[in-house]
Amino acid sequence: MKPKENSRLSQLKSQLEDPNFTGCLVGIQKEDTALVDEALSIATTYAIIPISGFRVGALAFGSSGKCYLGANMEITGAPLNASLHAEQSAVLNAWMHGELAIDSLFVSELPCGHCRQFLLELHDAANLIIVTRGTKTTLSDLIPNAFGDPRPKGHGLLDGPGQPVVIARPTDRDNDQRAVNAASKSYAPYTNSPEGFVIESISGHRFIGRAAESVAFNPSVPAVITALNQRNLSAHRKDYIDNCTHAKLATALKSTLRFSEAVIERICSARVESVLMESAD
Repeated sequence: MKPKENSRLSQLKSQLEDPNFTGCLVGIQKEDTALVDEALSIATTYAIIPISGFRVGALAFGSSGKCYLGANMEITGAPLNASLHAEQSAVLNAWMHGELAIDSLFVSELPCGHCRQFLLELHDAANLIIVTRGTKTTLSDLIPNAFGDPRPKGHGLLDGPGQPVVIARPTDRDNDQRAVNAASKSYAPYTNSPEGFVIESISGHRFIGRAAESVAFNPSVPAVITALNQRNLSAHRKDYIDNCTHAKLATALKSTLRFSEAVIERICSARVESVLMESAD
């Protein structure tokens, strides 16, 4: 390995070993094939695959220049729709870091139809570049005659305006407001039912999630899965979960509270507290 390549690889590994790592990498250029391949290989190691045994990694490159890890995640004993695909994982990771647009997505396996449909929620999704094993294509090539209308700028999964909400009844629990704040940034244009979720580990680290809907409904991702994804892609992925908080709209057309409780029950013994919200409009 050349000295320059070795230096870049060392920088990559130092970021991964940082105790504050949250799944976001800097200093990786899409054109640096060797480093991208190494990062993608590393992403696959984050996969949790007790059911399928099929490991997939993904890298989402944001317009900011940052790179976001993604990996598939399965939960033993939970319904299969509790699973998260690597493409979804990387996009949600970018979203939770405040990224407003994704330029390209590198995946170790060709995206399935489920993921292709989910990716259509991005602004300018048709032009999203997807690279698999050195082969470059666009989302429009992978899913022609797609279901649903293209999302306009400012109203996509990453750049949507969210939905202002407030706590319906004040509480004294620390994470209630955090869950509500997360819910207010949900992407829920089809049900207008935002949800937020907070996981707090015994070490005091918090992992935040919010709902991300799909026009086809089934590829939608509940807030609890988004939060678990952030935990899995962090340096504290093995920390014991101490408590959880789920925020939902009191008048919601749908709720994943029971689903969230069932998922968390398969992972740990932590209780899921619930907080109700109301629209701030």
